[in-house]
Amino acid sequence: MARHAPYRFPLADGRFVGASHIVRDGYFHTRFPHPTERGKYVRAATGVAVPKSWKPTSSPPPDWHTETAKLIVRHYAVRNPLETTWDEAVAELSTANIRPKTLVTYKTAIANLRAVLPDTKGPSSITEELANRFARLYAAAPFKRGKASDAREYRRSPQTVYNAIANLSIVWSHFADLGYVKRRENPWEEVKRPKLPRRPPSVPTDDAFRVFFAWLEERYPGWELVRLFADVKMLSGCRLNDLCQVRSDQLRGDVLVIEAEQDKTHRERHIPLPSLLAERLRALKGPTFLWERYAEDTRQYRPGPARTDTFSPSVMYNAMKSIFRAYGRAHPEAKVKTHDLRKRAITLTSGKTQSVDKTAEALGLTAQTARKYYVEASRAFDGAEVMKEMADVLLLDRGENSDTILTRKEGS
Repeated sequence: MARHAPYRFPLADGRFVGASHIVRDGYFHTRFPHPTERGKYVRAATGVAVPKSWKPTSSPPPDWHTETAKLIVRHYAVRNPLETTWDEAVAELSTANIRPKTLVTYKTAIANLRAVLPDTKGPSSITEELANRFARLYAAAPFKRGKASDAREYRRSPQTVYNAIANLSIVWSHFADLGYVKRRENPWEEVKRPKLPRRPPSVPTDDAFRVFFAWLEERYPGWELVRLFADVKMLSGCRLNDLCQVRSDQLRGDVLVIEAEQDKTHRERHIPLPSLLAERLRALKGPTFLWERYAEDTRQYRPGPARTDTFSPSVMYNAMKSIFRAYGRAHPEAKVKTHDLRKRAITLTSGKTQSVDKTAEALGLTAQTARKYYVEASRAFDGAEVMKEMADVLLLDRGENSDTILTRKEGS
């Protein structure tokens, strides 16, 4: 995996170039990415001598920063950002502050664009006309899910086309930040998107969740770690990826802390846990990661050639997805997906607070996203009960002299 350069230098167009220092023959040199050749680096002497008191663990002196900034500006001055190729743009996009799974989605969207419009050279070559052409061709072109020549062909769903256009529109905002396209000229904003059927969010019944936990105990009897994981996800409403990467030191007493860099909305969350649940987590947590014991437990509960002795958050993520898929195959009549635990938490919390806004703030998402994708309104808000409570407020008190008195206070 590529290491990030420890120092960043700004260019006039708003981009940043990472650089690192090298010591050669008593002088500081600098190293930074080549402005036009992907995967290559510029190494240059700065003329700054290494002070006698300087230690290898120390930062380079200010003069090194000054001379490095000059070298970067000189090398990058000959480059026109609007002439950036697709490969260069994708490579630079990888250095942006984008979550890894989101970055994969963006790269897939760009790959699809390049496949449909192979003659385009880079981001700046996409006009509004070409963006509309992509949307038409992408929607009309069949695709195969297998590599065999006789594999069945499918048409892309309106949702798939809609997502592709939406993702490319977001990618263009990143390209604008990098100077690869002109700001305020996003060709995807005016592309006509497919109309999608409005599907209100739905959450599996509590009976379905009970079937899931019963199956989990039957399938993996005595495997406490996985049961605790599901309990914490159900209680916290965390996204699967966020919960998988929690470290052991984030369990602080009876509070689980989700750090800002782990949360999609970049907000720190503090999740109080029942004392017994927190106690069991402390007993099972690993040296580094909270769920690190999973790798060891698989010797007993999930043996096979695919298992690994080395834990990583991605191992836990893929394992939980696999376990929920296995449950879905065993109980298609009561399906529960990993994200349904989050939906349930958001829906039931909204019912308790009677406020989507308060719930969204507590569970780390926007109110708009909560309403659109998570809250099953009929379950969170009892309309009949609300109207019953509002009767005295909504009916107009017309006084005792009125011919018809619709409501009276008890005992009046």
